[in-house]
Amino acid sequence: MAEALSERGRLAVVPYRTPSPTLRERLAERDRLTAETGHYCGVTTLSLRDADPIKYERFYNKLHAAVLAARESARFVAASPGSREMGESLWGLTTPEGDTLAVSLGFLSHTAIFPVSIRYMADHDYDVNDGIEDGDVYAVSDGKTGGVPHPGDFYSFVSICEKDELVGWAVGINHLMENGAPVAGSWATFSVDTFMDGLVCPPMRTGRKLKQESWWKAIWERRTRAATMNILDDKMRLAGCAMINAAVHKLIQEFGIDYYKRAIREIIEESRRMVVDNMKSLMVPGTYNGCAFRLVKYQGLQQVWSHADKNTLIHVRASVEPNEKGLKLDTEGSSRWGYHSYNATPGGVDCAVFLGMINSFAHNTKVTAGIELAVERHYPEGSIYNPDYEFTSNSNLWAQTVSLNSICFNAISKASFARGYLEEAFTVDGNWGAFQGAGTTTDGTTYGFTNFEWLGGTGRGAWCYKDGEPLVWAAWSQLATIGDAEEFESCVPPLFYLGRKLLPGYFGYGKYRGGPGNSAVHWCVEPGKHVALTRPNGGLSCTTSSGLGMSGAYPGPGSFMISARGTNLPDLIAKGETPRDARELLAQIDAGELTVRNLEIWKTDCPELALKDHDLYVDAAGSSGGWGDPLDRDPLLVIRDLDDGMTPDYAFVNRMFGVVATQAADGSWQLDAAATAAQRKALRAARLAESQDPAEWWATERKQVLAQDFVPEVREMYAQSLSFAKFDREFRDFWQVPEAFKFSAE
Repeated sequence: MAEALSERGRLAVVPYRTPSPTLRERLAERDRLTAETGHYCGVTTLSLRDADPIKYERFYNKLHAAVLAARESARFVAASPGSREMGESLWGLTTPEGDTLAVSLGFLSHTAIFPVSIRYMADHDYDVNDGIEDGDVYAVSDGKTGGVPHPGDFYSFVSICEKDELVGWAVGINHLMENGAPVAGSWATFSVDTFMDGLVCPPMRTGRKLKQESWWKAIWERRTRAATMNILDDKMRLAGCAMINAAVHKLIQEFGIDYYKRAIREIIEESRRMVVDNMKSLMVPGTYNGCAFRLVKYQGLQQVWSHADKNTLIHVRASVEPNEKGLKLDTEGSSRWGYHSYNATPGGVDCAVFLGMINSFAHNTKVTAGIELAVERHYPEGSIYNPDYEFTSNSNLWAQTVSLNSICFNAISKASFARGYLEEAFTVDGNWGAFQGAGTTTDGTTYGFTNFEWLGGTGRGAWCYKDGEPLVWAAWSQLATIGDAEEFESCVPPLFYLGRKLLPGYFGYGKYRGGPGNSAVHWCVEPGKHVALTRPNGGLSCTTSSGLGMSGAYPGPGSFMISARGTNLPDLIAKGETPRDARELLAQIDAGELTVRNLEIWKTDCPELALKDHDLYVDAAGSSGGWGDPLDRDPLLVIRDLDDGMTPDYAFVNRMFGVVATQAADGSWQLDAAATAAQRKALRAARLAESQDPAEWWATERKQVLAQDFVPEVREMYAQSLSFAKFDREFRDFWQVPEAFKFSAE
């Protein structure tokens, strides 16, 4: 209810305008019609498309042009380097219920999350209690209530109303440079619950009539360390949404409201049908199983929160199952949630797994909510993907949900290979990396930052017929780019690049090798009062993933970082011999040229590392897996990599590929074809000699299972996964354990 002056000047109670139907009723009707008919909103015929296909396509093209224009304009109006340079952003348009109609380039898979925020608003009667008017601005960064993958991704929703009727939402997203958690940056490592995740807000109105409230600016200034950049990004998101809002009103004027309401339903139903057809054409019937693991090393680093002072081995388990309606994704058997930053909400999981779904199945149709309708998801309650505790941290879920996406993506690659679509079959890795932190300048100015470069561009995995390429791949965006070094230097005043290179030998080996990963060396100069880094490691984090090297190849090595503190770098600068990547740094240390007081190599998330003058921070990420047996690799490709320096260790090459070569005086390598054939024959014989009969292997391993002879982290992992019926049944059937057998977590 609201107060207003009556004609006699007295206060009178006036009810808010309640739309009919309400948002809650709209969602219920959409769900009912879709469930009863099997078609989106009960749209069984595409009447507008069939009656006038040119008008229909012209309508959609104008919708799509609006979101594309929003992205290409807004990020140059105001934006942080992460949004402007890296393209860590997306704009979209949805139905009143939050179902995606059109999206720009960028974070395509975020389209699966939009309905979560709108459903929360409907379930809590935002439109009834508060009213929703044209140009209202809402902010969302919470996974539980808004479906957001992690608080570092921030959403702006702007309502689009035509004559007091809600007709859609304009949405803008970007990845913040810093989001105000205890651990500075955009991925709060070492969080144990959501209260340590940073600026987390459920859907909340922050502005009206396409203008933010004054208090909202103060939130950015008081709750984050990179206020200027975050305010720029907030203006950027809103500017793009305002463009979309105006474009939709203009479109309704041109086509009419009745046409608009019907067309937006047909667009989604049309794309759903196309996606299902694509799935049936591409996938081979069956069950595609996969697993991955991630080590969470908190033991000894969580001195404040005793209940989180432990190491955890996360089990990522998934199956992809084609069916008549499309696909089913089942994650039953994955670990349970824990007191760490790697938990996910169903919306966040959707954001990861739809990376592969959209890229693979929406290539020839409109990217809409139709893709979501074609994929049934099962995220068991209580698991790491659907916690039954509402306050779990999900600040760093990307570190392991990307592995889940890789399982799904590789299932599609296997199907493509089986169908003979060789140009579509390649190994998918999610080996990303970034570093983040905060500092205080000499004059007392504080700042926060995230360097996205190795998230922006990674090596593509090997194809089934050729080597993978470096830097051209980012599963989470169609626009792989590592950005300009100068932009990142401006964000972190004390850090300067000494080198930024592809890292030789840093890829998965096979008949065709993966694209090489990348490495950079950062030099700390005049750090002011304080500067410190952390790293939210992506990739595999000390573990391997069973599906990421295809057809007998090796997976890519995981991401890592090196901190070298207390160095004699000025001496090397005087000689012009500074290290330019991780390999060169370690080689100079081994040679005694670079002396280091404190050298640490981190393959898991690191605690805050304070840097002083002439300290070095070195990172490496973006490697990818191979395809096929390394002993089947064309020897001339091996020679080429030796000549190019891409595989610099000949002794290793000899063992991996069985290639025998000699180095000429000019440094080039010459193949000995006969010796290579003999070496490969010997290596194959050695494989057979050391192999074990499967029955013997099974019997030996079964004894270990029955004895539960595992390190504590593995034992706990099994106890958690076996608490889910499907995995428990699979485990018992395979190992033939007694019915009374139960895995103890102790």
